[in-house]
This record gives sequence, structure tokens and C-alpha cells, in this order.
Amino acid sequence: MSWADQEEIYDRLDRLGEHETVSSFALAFYELISDHLAGEGESAQAVRLCFVEFLEVIERYHRALDLFASEQQVTLGNVRSAAEKRDIGLRVLLERLSVDQGRGEVEIGRLLLTAECYYQLAEVERVVERLEAAVRAGADDPLVQFALGYNRFELATQAFTRYDPKSGEREVHDEDRFRLLCLSAVSSFQEGLSGTAFDAQLHWWIGNVLRSAGFEDAADASFAKAKEIMGQPGNIDEPFGPPDDLGLELNRESEYDRARSSGPITEDEVRQAAMLLRRSYSASDILKG
Repeated sequence: MSWADQEEIYDRLDRLGEHETVSSFALAFYELISDHLAGEGESAQAVRLCFVEFLEVIERYHRALDLFASEQQVTLGNVRSAAEKRDIGLRVLLERLSVDQGRGEVEIGRLLLTAECYYQLAEVERVVERLEAAVRAGADDPLVQFALGYNRFELATQAFTRYDPKSGEREVHDEDRFRLLCLSAVSSFQEGLSGTAFDAQLHWWIGNVLRSAGFEDAADASFAKAKEIMGQPGNIDEPFGPPDDLGLELNRESEYDRARSSGPITEDEVRQAAMLLRRSYSASDILKG
């Protein structure tokens, strides 16, 4: 990777970091993609150029959101227009990324970038498929496992729950398959445990998913472990700080709002989803079962 390439990516990541609508997790995930694409060769260069274009598309989207906010013109129509322009750019990129570009680190970077494109497009099943492929290709970073786990849980919520207008809650309509996919999300979070402060994030989500699947005692143990890790000296200075930096809370009563929402998921909520983990079988295996 040339110094010029590095500088452009770093500059774009720095500019993205100036937008409040870009999460710290997203920035770290983008840096991880950059690391996987730092090699020499034509395949690395080709995917790297796609990554630069991706960062440009995402920055343009968040710049538009900032403009709407500063002018106090944040309407659903404005947000939809900005999102549609972003989505067009992402689909063009996906066409260029659809053919394998290399092996090893480059292939991992391509799969992670493809997964992020699908994530932005809210195509969760494809996100899970690409993240699983990245793990099989050798991606073992806790951030990847975190992203895979989250999206497995999101897939379980979308596929096996429905909103009940009478109760005002989301209710599971296929408990066995919902639990199975939740447990696969838990296994991914567990794969990401690395003995660092980031483990608090993973244990919190393990508890959150286990509770959603009905395993209350195991969930309590995971919440307690998350609190224990965050209470250790120095952990507050870790990259993401406490879980509330990702919109989470450590207390036992907190909930994943999208899974237990008080109404139908809104367009804005769809755009704000996060990222997480992995499993040893494919999403299609469960959905066919």
C-alpha cells in the first residue's frame, strides 16, 4: 500500500470521526478493514479503491445529516433522500466487489467491506453470510465476532418475532428457531472474548441475547461479568469505554430496544442498527429448518 493510499484513507477516517452520527465502533471496524487491505498487489489495490469510494459515500451521507441538523430541517423526506443516494453508491460498489479479488488478508478485507455495505442497506441475512465467510477465511478479531453476533441476533428478531399491536410488544412466533439463532449469536460473542476490556461489551450482549431467549440465570451471570470487567482499574480507558458508548447500559434492567420495541420499527431505527458475531453453520440452514 503506498503512503499516498494510507494518507487518503486515514484522512477520510479522521473526517468521518468528526460526525456525531458515526459510532466509535464503526470507525474501529473501518480501521480494521483498512488493516486487511494494506498489502501490495493488484487485488489489494482494487479492493482498496473500493474502500476509499465507500468512505466517500458514507462521509457524504453523514455530512448531509449534519447539514439537515444545523439547518433544523431534519425531516423523514430529507433523511430518505440522503439514504437513497447512499444506497445507490453502495449497490454500485457491491457489483464491483461481487467477484473474488484475492486471498488471505485481501479476501478478508473484501468480505468485511461487502458485509458493511449490506449492513448499511439493512440486508441482515447477507451481512451474516459475509461475516461468516470472513471468519472462515481467517478473520478472528473481536470486532468481527461482535459484528457477527449482533447481526445474528438481529436476524433472529426479524425472522422469528412479530409486533403484536394488542400487547404493544414484539412476540416470538417460532421459539425453537429463535432460540437456536440466539444461541449461535452467543457462540460468536464468546469467540470474541480476548481478555481485554472489550469483553465487557461481549458479556453484556451475551446476557442480553440469553435473556431474550429465556435463559434468565445465565443472562444474570453474563451481566455480572460485564460489570466486573468494567470495574477493573484502567478499563474505562479502553477504545470503546463502557457499553453505554455503543448505546448500551450495564444495568440488568436495560433492554435492546429494537428487539423489544414499543411499536413497529421505524425507518430511522433501521438506519441506526449496530454490528456484532459468528457461528459454525449458515443462516440459510436455520431459515430452511
